[in-house]
Amino acid sequence: MRRAVGLLLVLLAALAAAHAGDFSVEKLRIVRTPEGVFLEGRIVYPAGDDPLELEVVATDRGEGVLELRRGDAWRVVRAVPIPYGVTNFGAATPMRIRLTGGPYRPGEVVPVTFLFPAGALMTARAVVEGSPSRAPWFSALALGLALIAYLRVKTRRRARSG
Repeated sequence: MRRAVGLLLVLLAALAAAHAGDFSVEKLRIVRTPEGVFLEGRIVYPAGDDPLELEVVATDRGEGVLELRRGDAWRVVRAVPIPYGVTNFGAATPMRIRLTGGPYRPGEVVPVTFLFPAGALMTARAVVEGSPSRAPWFSALALGLALIAYLRVKTRRRARSG
């Protein structure tokens, strides 16, 4: 029994490694938007014999949610079929991957793992882009200082004119 399980594991690992060589994931980046945090990039899948589906995307902080655009709305799906050629994914394409978990800080490099059928795993690195968010207290402080400066100027003008 052990020998059969070991042989099966070796066979599955060989199939996964062979299948993983047939495609690549490129130009990965993590983009922070007001809507959420999204993974952008492309999957290059040259002509082959097996259909390919993306089933799971995960980072060290959470799982990715696969979404397809249907008209004006986004629909969560279990898997995304990947046609032969180049498939772009991101907020401006028909397919996007919303990342959960976090935080994702600008400039940080995050490992992202993709799971395809037959156990094909691929891990790539994505750089977090976007400007760091300002703390709410910073905006309130800036507004308060601007108001104090405005009132001071008004007070001085009144004193000079009177």
